[in-house]
Amino acid sequence: MGKFDRLKSVSLLYVEDSKFLAKTTIGAIEKIFNKIYVAHDGQEGLELFSKHENEIDIIITDLIMPFLDGTSMIKKIRDSGSSVPIIVTTGFDDFLQREKIAELSIEAYLSKPINIYKLLKIINKTVESLFIERELMAKKMMIDNDIIYTETNETGVITYVSKPFEKISGYKKDELVGRTHAILKDALTPKTLYEDMWSNLKALKQWHGELTNRRKDGSAYTISIIISPMYFRDRLIGYSSTSIDVTQLRATSQKLQLKSKQAAMGEMIAMIAHQWRQPITSIGMIANNLQFDMLMDELDKDSLQKNLKTIDKHVKYLSSTIDVFRNFLKENKKKEKISMKSTIEDLLMLVNTEHSQKDIAFEIVNECEDFELNIFKDELLQAIVNVVTNSKEALIENRVDEAKIKIHCNEDAEAVYIHISDNAGGIKDDILPKIFTPYFSTKSKKNGTGLGLYMTKTIVEENLDGELSVVNKDDGAIFSIKLPK
Repeated sequence: MGKFDRLKSVSLLYVEDSKFLAKTTIGAIEKIFNKIYVAHDGQEGLELFSKHENEIDIIITDLIMPFLDGTSMIKKIRDSGSSVPIIVTTGFDDFLQREKIAELSIEAYLSKPINIYKLLKIINKTVESLFIERELMAKKMMIDNDIIYTETNETGVITYVSKPFEKISGYKKDELVGRTHAILKDALTPKTLYEDMWSNLKALKQWHGELTNRRKDGSAYTISIIISPMYFRDRLIGYSSTSIDVTQLRATSQKLQLKSKQAAMGEMIAMIAHQWRQPITSIGMIANNLQFDMLMDELDKDSLQKNLKTIDKHVKYLSSTIDVFRNFLKENKKKEKISMKSTIEDLLMLVNTEHSQKDIAFEIVNECEDFELNIFKDELLQAIVNVVTNSKEALIENRVDEAKIKIHCNEDAEAVYIHISDNAGGIKDDILPKIFTPYFSTKSKKNGTGLGLYMTKTIVEENLDGELSVVNKDDGAIFSIKLPK
């Protein structure tokens, strides 16, 4: 009976006026089914079905019975709107009755005396659609109760929303059905995002991305969403969307980015202090010399102009470093067109002097041509500062003789590449796969939070649409930032 194991979840109503036959049949099959309700005439069968309709999966019934025959019982069940599968057991004289019920959607007929094995095979086949329907119903309930889900017609008009979608949006189902998703649109979402979405959908492709929407009360929430075309017989009938609420995740990510930015700011302040030391000293020395020349009455016009030009050069240098730092502090989330060559030079100006103070040789190879790139400049700066800082700390911790860091910028037809390498001995093979994991650090607790490289990868790959990778080579590690043109 192993092939009939799935029938253990099935409950049936057995209607048979012969108590002997009913008892014999039930005795053979009662352990196979979940529950069997037994009636000995059509009226009793109808009453049992009315009482237990939500539990009964299939009906097996005789036709010729007292009080209410099988045909009348079946008709009443069908008239009530039920489509429960019905198997009819018939005797030799029941063919006229079979003609009467042909229009009542009978699943199968089985001649008496009943062959138990044949009966089970018929039931097993009959309930195939029942199990499919149950599975679909379970999935529908799961979608309706647990998943942020919507369906629209082919023009984008909402036809169905799940309960979690109602909850996250703040709208009731009847407020959404018949409308478009524009009711949720956030004014700050770029128009290009929707254009890209509809471009994919009209090409009958799936679209995946993040959207920030507005609830009914005006508050914002962010979802990661997949929108897919729906078909019926190869014809587009609409679109379905499945979402995950990532509002809290994005808020946490922003906090981590802020921590990372604050750490980078600390590094940059130290760098600027080192950058300023030499020009400020030079300005002080020039001022003292000019003052001495004035006291000695030896100050001539040419010497004054020469020294003033030198002071002006130093002041411009100081101004340029503070401009870079000020731009980094701005909460400016707009991309800007920048000259890649000059930007790399500006960025490297900040890190070069500071590391020379720590006996770290700094090599800069800038092969990037002077073309424009549309990018978040401050976040590119933060990424480079984080990686260089990581190399610096590795060199200091490992007490490397003749320590060096190299930044090499080059390009091809598709992308710009910024390679940052050191000779700190590389990263252990068992640590390398974890290097970008949040809160993973190889440093002591007082020196490392485990956020720097994780946030650098987040910045490069999520904010700059690039790629960040690391490999060991020769006597150190090489971090590579790839930025699409």
